[in-house]
Amino acid sequence: MEKKVTIRDVAAYTGVSRTTVSNIVNGINKTSEETKEKVLKAIKELNYQPDFTAISLSKKK
Repeated sequence: MEKKVTIRDVAAYTGVSRTTVSNIVNGINKTSEETKEKVLKAIKELNYQPDFTAISLSKKK
């Protein structure tokens, strides 16, 4: 069974914080265009898929 890629993995791969990756995934524009492109490229390369169970738990919905 293959390990699921997490925000931590994307952050480590790109050299940015987990918060930065989270902001980009959630559409919060607090980063430079260069960083955003780097993270989005990594997300595609690593085949990152958000964990909807974790999202719903964190938002208590």
